[in-house]
Amino acid sequence: MKNLIPFFAMLALMACKKSTTDNSPINPGAFSLQVNLGFGSDSYKAGDTVFIFSNAATASQVFDKWVGDVSSLQDANEWRTTLKMPSANITVTATYKTITPITFTNIVINGSQVYYYLPATYRGIILPFHGAGGSATGWTAANLENLEFCKYAANNGYALVITESKDRVNKRWDATATSVDIANIDIILNSLQTSGVIAAGKPLYGVGMSQGSGFCSIITALKNYKAGALYCLGGIDQVFDQSNVPIIWNMAAKDLTEDPNRLVSAKANYDKLAVRGIATAFNINDPTPLYAARFTIAPNISITASTEIYNGLKAGGYLDAKGFLNIDPGVSNAWLAAIPPTYQTSAYIGDIEDQLFVCYAQHKLFKDASYRTIEFFNRF
Repeated sequence: MKNLIPFFAMLALMACKKSTTDNSPINPGAFSLQVNLGFGSDSYKAGDTVFIFSNAATASQVFDKWVGDVSSLQDANEWRTTLKMPSANITVTATYKTITPITFTNIVINGSQVYYYLPATYRGIILPFHGAGGSATGWTAANLENLEFCKYAANNGYALVITESKDRVNKRWDATATSVDIANIDIILNSLQTSGVIAAGKPLYGVGMSQGSGFCSIITALKNYKAGALYCLGGIDQVFDQSNVPIIWNMAAKDLTEDPNRLVSAKANYDKLAVRGIATAFNINDPTPLYAARFTIAPNISITASTEIYNGLKAGGYLDAKGFLNIDPGVSNAWLAAIPPTYQTSAYIGDIEDQLFVCYAQHKLFKDASYRTIEFFNRF
């Protein structure tokens, strides 16, 4: 026994030494990601692709940027981004800007509903165009992602003037060279200038969603807007044979239900501008995983409610092992049965469906592209 005492003493010394000097992770090959004011915190292996999301902004906030160990992030300026996990423990923190909540002024001009919001100072005016079946209120109240874009644009120095197609039966824009909608928008802008609401000479920018993208492509070309942004549609093909207006495309990867060639035609129109040296950009939003707090993006959905909705989808088998939606919400609403009955009402279901469309990368405007769109506009 006497001969074993030095051996045990040596083991004790080695254990003590390791506890004070060895910082290797418990799980070899894994490193820690800490996401403050957001989601995605966990341990990952070096080289893993990781999604991170900021907490939902309040009515008086917009997301600003990520700070901390941001060199691995795909884009530190987007509220939702990805990173390649480095061989190190890292921490990132979401930051926000405090804003004056948007309050739209609603008036009628030439028989059309018009909503506008002007920051104290603004560099230009954005005109958003709704999709088929839509209305002006889709940007001002009804569609959360659209309203979030408007908040972001206003905070970054843009006024907003929003109207709707003259056709209130089919609710589609007249996207022809002799368009009644283009003439109507001329009347609206002239009226706002004459009354002193907007300043004359401010540059104009168009943002279109779906069929509104087709209209956006032609009005920006015919009226020589500074730039345009087209979401989920390629625009009118013939326009891009001649138009010199800079255009950014923000497409959704699985937006193929109505038109399987939608992404292909949009890329072809992008190529038309690029080959002629016109400033342009082309982006495709990929699917993103859901997480328990995802639905808190809607101001009326609490963290408790969001978690219950998420758990219902998970228990119902509608999320894969990594949290991605495995049912196309543009094709089937079978997922609705997995939502707790409390949230199967008009007060919740529209916002829930919107988030499922965005996460699946279906046909829906997404605020994930707000930074890239405004950064593109800022060039012109």
